[in-house]
Amino acid sequence: MNALKIALLVAVAVLLLVVVVDRMREPAQMQQVHKSLERMAEATRAQTEELRNLRQVLEARPAAAGPAVASSAPAAAVVANDPARDGNPRLGANFLLPYDRSWHHREWIGGNIKTIAASPKGLNPLTENSAESSAVYGLCNDSLCDRPPTSPEQWMEGLAESVVISDDYQTYTFRIRPGVRWHRPVVCAGKPEFAWLDKDVELTSADFKFTIDLIQDATVDCPQIKVYYEDLAGASCPDASTLVLKWKRPIFTSLSFSMGLQPTPRHIYGRNRDGSPIPPEQVGVVFNKHWFDELRGVCGVGSYILESFEPDKVMAFRRNPAYWGATLHFERLEWVMDLKRPDPQLVAFKNGQIHSHGLSPLQYKSEVLDRKEPRFAAADPANPKAGRAGELGWEKVKGLSFRYLGWNMRKPPFDDKRVRQAMSWCFPKERVIRDVFFGLGCPVSSDVHPDSQYCNRALKPYGFDLARAKALLAEAGWSDSDGDGVLDKLIEGKRVPLRFTIKYGANNPEADNMLAVYRNELKSVGVAMTNTPFEWKELLRIFEDKDFEAIVGGWQMDWDIDYFQLWHSSQANLAKSSNHCGFANKRVDELAEKLRLTFDTQARIAIAQEIQAIIHDEQPYTFLWSGEGIFVWQNRAPAGSTEKDRWLDGVTKGLDTLHPLVNRSRLFWHFAR
Repeated sequence: MNALKIALLVAVAVLLLVVVVDRMREPAQMQQVHKSLERMAEATRAQTEELRNLRQVLEARPAAAGPAVASSAPAAAVVANDPARDGNPRLGANFLLPYDRSWHHREWIGGNIKTIAASPKGLNPLTENSAESSAVYGLCNDSLCDRPPTSPEQWMEGLAESVVISDDYQTYTFRIRPGVRWHRPVVCAGKPEFAWLDKDVELTSADFKFTIDLIQDATVDCPQIKVYYEDLAGASCPDASTLVLKWKRPIFTSLSFSMGLQPTPRHIYGRNRDGSPIPPEQVGVVFNKHWFDELRGVCGVGSYILESFEPDKVMAFRRNPAYWGATLHFERLEWVMDLKRPDPQLVAFKNGQIHSHGLSPLQYKSEVLDRKEPRFAAADPANPKAGRAGELGWEKVKGLSFRYLGWNMRKPPFDDKRVRQAMSWCFPKERVIRDVFFGLGCPVSSDVHPDSQYCNRALKPYGFDLARAKALLAEAGWSDSDGDGVLDKLIEGKRVPLRFTIKYGANNPEADNMLAVYRNELKSVGVAMTNTPFEWKELLRIFEDKDFEAIVGGWQMDWDIDYFQLWHSSQANLAKSSNHCGFANKRVDELAEKLRLTFDTQARIAIAQEIQAIIHDEQPYTFLWSGEGIFVWQNRAPAGSTEKDRWLDGVTKGLDTLHPLVNRSRLFWHFAR
């Protein structure tokens, strides 16, 4: 490698000498020399990048590995000679697994992969609180550390090359990876007014401190994030490559919210449209409605750059050629957002316009179980991988999520625990999973995944028992005083019928059918329910404003168990907070706060299980099931096909080798070659 560097430098020196000797010759000759210099400079940059990538690959190997081909072993195997770097947090030493690029193959890069997605409501990195916005920044930005998809309970290098935790989990010192550059925003490219942005800007520790300053600024509208940084004493930058986070007390959530911190481009969000600095005291207010967000811009340091965004139509990303790490194997990613309904989405997938998708339960029943689409292989109860044999691949997968019916506890009738419990006894969960969702769902009684060590398996599920529901409603004072078939109750001197509206996402026939079944069961006990669907953007507004009596919702679960954001009473009435139902319980508050101060795993399990027992009794949610679904992909080309940019390889390797809750990660995916 040193010989190659010397040769390149000698070549550049010779060309420079030619420029000096021939500086008085004809302009045309000089232009040729300049072009040669530019080509040589470009080649030098490319070779330097190759050398840097090769060095990182070699450094990531065990010392005895030698110059053999790149290993496909997981990152944990790379540190066999350094047991301290096993990815499990500990005090006083860098424990991060090395960044793993063994899955990346340069020869696989190419093509445009298309998937279906919902349109993000907005793109501000902190104030927007949706899965779609998070997915955008998952592509376009990186965090200090990351969770490897083979073992997501652990941590590996990201934008930080190392982290050392001291002071009993109160001080985190990160060393920032050098040479990482911010994207040049596409929405500003070529516009004279944004000439000040047309330059390379290197990532520094100050960009992470800028994120912290915004989160802790009282004027910035991000309550869903603020709650996790209330105990952060501050962030400091001893130099451009060092970030220090100091917490007021040892708090368990400081682990993930320190290591998962993403940088915010202060060279954009700290400036006005003309490039002039925003006065420090005004940064927070301006951030909430920043000119860059109005342009629908995204700026990160991640593997993909936002290329274009037409809301409710299409969103496109192109691979970042200057990315510090290993990108996916696709040159371009495209999110199709104008297909809102399941049937057109399925047609687009079957026509090859979409490369991967998920079948709704009804589609699974029709297309696979009833054999409507012969390109899907037949289901085989004895072989869970039978779906891989077809031209269109399919497989049943798990999800780290759960679904629920949420009850607004702030006002009657759902301010009464007995009514909420009655609602749960009326829901025929097992029958709905079997008949409406065709077995796609694992019943849950709490917000913890059934496979988690934190799950309280001693909870007795609310089964389907209408007699028990009737008894609870009668105990709560509800009776049919006027004989109209609907229960009623005297509330503040007024006779009020037990009627309510449940709100949910539109274009979801399974939810329609589920609620139709539920409505009939409620009617039989004297409860009148109306189900009203809403488009996704309006449903988000309903959640944020707590504008519902009852609602169908769902949450992604986390690897780290925490009960503050969803269940602490301090979050019940905050705008845009996640405690949508207004749950408030003094004992849960105490336990949630205690859980955050506890690091011993067994003690944490005991606390979490007590919280689950209280929530199970209070029933702010009727917990339904954890996510299961049918994942589908363009699997095999028909005989004679030459459409190489349509058929995917590497999907089954991910399904087999990655953690079962994240095995749809596209690390190994590439177009057939």
